[in-house]
Amino acid sequence: MRIINNDIALAWQSFQRGQEEGFTFFVKHYYAFLCFFANRFVKDKEAAEDIVSESLLKVWEKRNDLEHGAALKSYCYTAVRNACLRWLEVQQRGAEQERSWIQVEEVTEACVLENIIQTEVIEELYTAIKKLPPQSSMVFTKLYIEGKTVAETAQEMKLAVSTIKSHKKNGITLLRSMISPAALLILVIAVQGS
Repeated sequence: MRIINNDIALAWQSFQRGQEEGFTFFVKHYYAFLCFFANRFVKDKEAAEDIVSESLLKVWEKRNDLEHGAALKSYCYTAVRNACLRWLEVQQRGAEQERSWIQVEEVTEACVLENIIQTEVIEELYTAIKKLPPQSSMVFTKLYIEGKTVAETAQEMKLAVSTIKSHKKNGITLLRSMISPAALLILVIAVQGS
C-alpha cells in the first residue's frame, strides 16, 4: 500500500510540474471511472468519453490552482459534472420532440453524490478484478466489463466453456475477500444477471 501511495505522490508532483508522465498517470487512473460517472448523467457513451477528455484537459490547464493531490479527484468529478450539465442543457435546447427532452433540473446534488458513490464502488471492483490471476482477470473483464457471454469469452480466449465457468467461480471466491460489502452487492447482482 505504501508503494501505491508513493507512486501517487510522485505522479502528483510530476502532474503539478506539467510533466507528461504525471498527466498520463492520472488519465490512466481516472479516465474509465470518470467516463462511467459521466455516462450516468448523459446516457451516451461517446458523449461521456468526449466530456471526460475535455474535462481532463481543463483540469490539466488549471493544475496550478490545486493545492494538493487529494483535491484532484474531487476537482475532476466537479469538472465532469459541470460539463455533463452543460451538455444536457445543449441537448435540451436542441431537442425537437418533447419525448427527447432531458430535464437538467433533475440532476440534484443527491443524484451527483449517488453517482460518485456508485463510481467509487465500481472503481473498487475494477481494481480488485485487476488483482485476480491473469486468466481470471481477463474472464471477468470480458464478462462484466465488456458484457460478453460465457460462450463469446470462451471463443475469444480459445478455452472451453467449462474453463471459463471455472475461472468465473474461482474469481468470485477471491473477489469476496478483496472488496467491500457495497462492491460485493454489485458483483452479486452482475453474476445473477449473467
